[in-house]
Amino acid sequence: MSYLNSVRLVFAGQFQADPSTVNNEVRHFDSEYFVPKYQDYGMDGGWWNPNGSGAFRLTQCSVRSVYYADGTSTDDPAKDPVVGMRVLDANSRSAGKIVDIDPQWQLASQIFGMQVRLARIDGDSAKTLLSGQYAAAPFRDLWFSRISGLSGDGAASAAFQSVLTDLDWAAEPPASRFLTELRDRIQEGKLSIRLVTYAYKDDHAQSGFTFGTVSGVIGPYRSGEPTSFVAGRRFAPQFGGASWNNITFLTGVLGDDKRLLLDLCNALPLEPRSKSSTESEYDPVPLGTLTVGSLLTPSSPEGAPAGLGSFQPIGEIPYQEPGFLLNAGGIAAFDLTRPMQANQGPNGFAPLAIVAGQPCGCPALIAIRETPDGLFTGAEPFVLRIDPHNKEPVTATTKLYATQYGQRVSFAELQVAQTGEMDGLGTGSVGVLLAPVPAAGIPMSALNFPASLAAGPDGTAVLQIQATPPNNPRGYVDGQLYNITYQQAGQARSAFGPFEVIAIHLRDAYPVPEKPIFTQYGNLYPIMSKRLVRLADPASVYEHRNLLTLAFSLDIDDPNYMPVTRDLSQGKQATILKWLAAIEQDTAFMALVSAALAAAPAAQGEAAATAAAQGDGEASEGGKTTFARALARSRAGV
Repeated sequence: MSYLNSVRLVFAGQFQADPSTVNNEVRHFDSEYFVPKYQDYGMDGGWWNPNGSGAFRLTQCSVRSVYYADGTSTDDPAKDPVVGMRVLDANSRSAGKIVDIDPQWQLASQIFGMQVRLARIDGDSAKTLLSGQYAAAPFRDLWFSRISGLSGDGAASAAFQSVLTDLDWAAEPPASRFLTELRDRIQEGKLSIRLVTYAYKDDHAQSGFTFGTVSGVIGPYRSGEPTSFVAGRRFAPQFGGASWNNITFLTGVLGDDKRLLLDLCNALPLEPRSKSSTESEYDPVPLGTLTVGSLLTPSSPEGAPAGLGSFQPIGEIPYQEPGFLLNAGGIAAFDLTRPMQANQGPNGFAPLAIVAGQPCGCPALIAIRETPDGLFTGAEPFVLRIDPHNKEPVTATTKLYATQYGQRVSFAELQVAQTGEMDGLGTGSVGVLLAPVPAAGIPMSALNFPASLAAGPDGTAVLQIQATPPNNPRGYVDGQLYNITYQQAGQARSAFGPFEVIAIHLRDAYPVPEKPIFTQYGNLYPIMSKRLVRLADPASVYEHRNLLTLAFSLDIDDPNYMPVTRDLSQGKQATILKWLAAIEQDTAFMALVSAALAAAPAAQGEAAATAAAQGDGEASEGGKTTFARALARSRAGV
């Protein structure tokens, strides 16, 4: 049952996310109006991290505890040597990259090309015992204002779930009960992994800039299950993004071992920890006693009283115990007795709920509950990059999963729809830029798919999306951004998170001309020019032509893929490679190379003088918080 399994490893530490934010402002894509100021810090410049490399790293992460099939666990390395080992990323290649699908959809960031390793530290070296490749997957359940006292992206939290593939085990691993149990349960050569990231530092003047806290869990993957989400018991706020006491979306599973596991790592509000803390800066906000149990009156809404006759307790959630988020991964586990199982069995399921207060006392209120009728629908993949060829339609697919109370719904009716035109996305609220903000989601005719489809006996359906070139509706931005909603018939949209959609970047067909233009990427990714290739400089492009050829030829999952933004259509990629192969036959370009080489000394002196005269600019909020506000304005028609 994915990472949410009795057999699981919990690790915690820090992560680094270092995206370039010049391309967070969609109007920066208009090269005609681009000015050097847009590569400076500030909302009227390149936002909060214009010099970002795009890297995503795991740092200072260690195994905090391991859990076994019988429900026992240990955090003592003397009992299981895996405890205390390091969880690292790659040691012999580039770091993974974190990338948005489009400047007008920054709410499904994906990690590409990351390697994850379990290693034992021996002196100054790390001996890898297990490594795997993190399959590219976006985050889910992004929510803002999770941490009191913080603002912007620093207050936000999100969950990444994926699988580790291409597993490589050490020839002689240590004697570990956990590793034995984990290896015995592996299917399809994959492991499931979940990361929750929060407390991100997005102020370049702040110590630890671009770093944040990560809580991770690794467990076995089971054949046939989705890789990027758990198709389990879904809890959802009844109104808006959080419940009345600020608990948000979470998922649980009730396994064949009659053990209920709830993942609350990304669901509980946080506050600054006391000054006596020696590690984490934040702990869950005290919400009183939280108890999970079965609602015996299935229609009871969030906020309703819960007590004898209407609620059967299963167990108290130990969320206030020290280390619940980092040492236990925010996962609470409960063994169900026979009476409890009677309400969660083949004769019918009672909705699960979390109650705040003593369920046998007063007051006791439903803090958050399972979705109405226990319905959940998930899509995978829910981020698609589609390339039509030669103006002919092309078909992309995604799989929809329909469940009820954690069980697949055979022959479920699924409904699918485009969201339509979306205005004002991908732009900040500060500064006046000359370029217009393009509309997303149009023309709707570029996508064609059925409005409804039926799941098969296994509760899944393949949605086929036929796409034709959108004919450059955004002008200076390649292709178009589309959102598609999905749900079971009768399922309310309130059961979905505000950003739970299928996001599509539909590229335009692009006939391969004789030579490409690098200027836009040089504008939007300044660190490339500062550290490696000055993409707007013909001499630099010529000097690094072999390296560019390699980077543009790599698979999109490779950490060295270029461009880092991964928004290049196949046609334009072919253009670049064709031109790089024949660059010396381009007489006009070679003339520019000669002129650039002749002017290089003077230009270098001018650049140095300019850099000395400029300050860093002002730090700003920016980031996904700003994008989400623009999306809210768009949906409200403001």
